Amino acid sequence: MGARVTGEQELPSPIGVRSERHVRWGAATVLLAGLLACAPDRRAGEPPRHLVLVTVDTLRADRLSAWRAPRATSDLAGLVTARGGIPAGRKSLDELAAEGVVFARAFAPRSQTFPSMATLFTARPVPEHGCFDNEEVLCTEVATLAEVLGEAGFATAAFTTNKLLVSGSGIEQGFDHFFADFSEERDVRAVAAATQWLRERDLQAGAPMFLWVHLMGPHLPYAPPPLEGVDYATLFTEPGYAGSADGSREFLDEAYRTGRELAPADVEHVRALYDGEIARVDHVLSLFVEVLSGALPEQPVDVLSRSILAVVADHGEELAQRHGYWAHSKSVYDSGLHVPFFVRHPASLTGRRVFGEIVGLEDFMPTVLDWLDVAAPGDLRGRSLLPLLDGGRWARRDAFASWSDRIFTVRTERWRLVLNPERIEPDDPPKGPYPIPEVGLYDVVADPLERHDVAREHPDVVRELSGRIATWLEGSERVCAAGAPVSQQRLDDLRDMGYLDSGEGEAEDR
Repeated sequence: MGARVTGEQELPSPIGVRSERHVRWGAATVLLAGLLACAPDRRAGEPPRHLVLVTVDTLRADRLSAWRAPRATSDLAGLVTARGGIPAGRKSLDELAAEGVVFARAFAPRSQTFPSMATLFTARPVPEHGCFDNEEVLCTEVATLAEVLGEAGFATAAFTTNKLLVSGSGIEQGFDHFFADFSEERDVRAVAAATQWLRERDLQAGAPMFLWVHLMGPHLPYAPPPLEGVDYATLFTEPGYAGSADGSREFLDEAYRTGRELAPADVEHVRALYDGEIARVDHVLSLFVEVLSGALPEQPVDVLSRSILAVVADHGEELAQRHGYWAHSKSVYDSGLHVPFFVRHPASLTGRRVFGEIVGLEDFMPTVLDWLDVAAPGDLRGRSLLPLLDGGRWARRDAFASWSDRIFTVRTERWRLVLNPERIEPDDPPKGPYPIPEVGLYDVVADPLERHDVAREHPDVVRELSGRIATWLEGSERVCAAGAPVSQQRLDDLRDMGYLDSGEGEAEDR
């Protein structure tokens, strides 16, 4: 049996109530009742010139204060007020989101990094690009966002901190410059490297840019180091905590494998460490925004005002919400699939600031290409979100996802259906129970943590949504004939990150 977590009910609902002290959005507060209340104006003003994309690893949407978590995890200004404020030019994730447009119901196609990032950069669902799992390699037959923008004259640069997002994985296709760092201070070093790249460019009259920074932040282990005098490891933890729990993979995996019960105080302590990781990555993001805004002597050009700034996560984290499992690869629920996603360019965004329509990561590429007036490949499966932002016609849609190519799920505004036709149990490391029903239906409005299977009570809904999954699969045509060989280095990196058991997977056998 997996670790039984008695504090699960304390995990906040995605639309839970927050204290007034943490509500900084005013009219843009994410209240579900107001999501569809206001019609937006037309986009106006100066069009954007650049695209800046920040992706954050393992960032669960409902743990952000911008998404109504009870802690001020993404409100840097509120956290450091006691230190005398923050320098001009820095903005928290909450502030950036409030200046932009938030997609409150955005979903990843897989609760793993590489499949989700492949979808983000190709606007294709997982069954089309074929990267069902982290060990896959993106094939060259699929056009990437960086390739399309590069052909349109954009300078392209990537700064990554995840060992799966490296040259040779296929994700580097189209980037003129590709930097990767896996040191303890990788997030800070990635921002420093991006700053240096900006300093070497003609930011006044040079080519438009696509700049991508991937921050590792909240990925296991949860052990945030201090930054600029802020001790993030103790930011949210109880001062009097005397237990033995920590955020290490060794502790959490062992508890899950052996079924060791964790006390509520232990569970809360670990979740507080995860929240500290979010607050720290928000701090790192503010450093990057300071650079982009031209507030530093070494980079005095305001790039931010001329850029689409997009912030999105690759997937979420289970955090012991079910079966005592802390990580993400096994999840087919909102805990692993609901991700933060917002875009910001005040000069061309007016009207409604929060959208409750279902969107997916596949919609990112067509949206930014449309916004930048760059022709998109004609066979993309994602849709531009600009008609939605401009108040035009928008057909409702569903969010489809999978575990590998064997378990499938669809998320609507009210329901989540999970189909596990082979009755298998995800076998991602660490070993431990993660039972998934053959057919599971959850009313996410009445049951936002998806605890109660109501499939028997709603057979008509099961039939309808099962048909939608079948139609989605039938309409997904595989683009890549076969996956590229997986290198031993990639297998070693997967093992180091906890995605393969020790000794599992030799390159010549795959």
